[in-house]
Amino acid sequence: MHSFDDYYYFFLVVKHGGYSAASEVSNITKSKLSRRILELEAKFNVNLIQRSTRHFKVTPLGQEFYQECVKVIAQVECAENVLLKQKSEPQGLIRISCPTVMMHFQIRHLLNEFLKQFPKVEVELELTSRRVDLIHDDIDLAIRTNFQPNQDSSLIVRDVIKTSHCLVASPTLLNGKILQQIDDLMDYPSIALGTEAELQQWQLYHPQRDEKATLELHPRMKCNDLAGVYYAALDGLGIADLPYLTVEADIQRGKLIHVLPEWQSNLGTVQLVYASRKGQRLVMQKLIDVLVDGLRDLVQAQHGYSN
Repeated sequence: MHSFDDYYYFFLVVKHGGYSAASEVSNITKSKLSRRILELEAKFNVNLIQRSTRHFKVTPLGQEFYQECVKVIAQVECAENVLLKQKSEPQGLIRISCPTVMMHFQIRHLLNEFLKQFPKVEVELELTSRRVDLIHDDIDLAIRTNFQPNQDSSLIVRDVIKTSHCLVASPTLLNGKILQQIDDLMDYPSIALGTEAELQQWQLYHPQRDEKATLELHPRMKCNDLAGVYYAALDGLGIADLPYLTVEADIQRGKLIHVLPEWQSNLGTVQLVYASRKGQRLVMQKLIDVLVDGLRDLVQAQHGYSN
């Protein structure tokens, strides 16, 4: 196929009635316009324009070809308008991965308000605590809490806020006993998030004493979803490390007991993860801005968050 540019150059010259006028409108030199149209004629061994020093005339074949070029240019402009429209109004499909508990407590309201504001946006939502592969799983945006430094330099990772965790247990599990020290934790079964790691640990921190402790676990139950850990703790299967926001209401109601409250457990980082900023669609830009602003507002509004 010949270069589309040559069709466009021919369209300009015919539309504006000559090389000089076309050059003035398009800021393309007369010599370039003339050379490229000559090459187009030579390629197909045709005569599209009759040239003389005083007259500019398009041949019948040139007129027929011009009409087809008009259709092509119009179609290209329609395609370009799609992109321009995308720049003015977020629209289209976005695929999101997010843990179930995080969606319920942190993301649901922000995402739903975004969808109400922009009715042409569509969402495919995968609720999972699994660490998705954005490229392989065809995910545009992963929302997650991370406890380790990011290892994949090919991804863009946006750290948004910190979320504090705490150890909780059902009253039926503790049966009225109040745990006094870290070693007391070993007297009870534990529930761990994640099924892949061979070594499970709780990283504990005592702010008043600036003291850290690491507790190796032998979990009675492992679950790859935070919701599974939450419900297992609620049902009395073991002590669990859960986000404070997730369990705050249960602690206040007495459904869960905050174990060793002077100790903080894991401090996670809520992150937005996506593949590239290059060529990023407006819908992604807008959604990321909404999520970042909304999540950071939680720091001022609720316990369990920090910048």
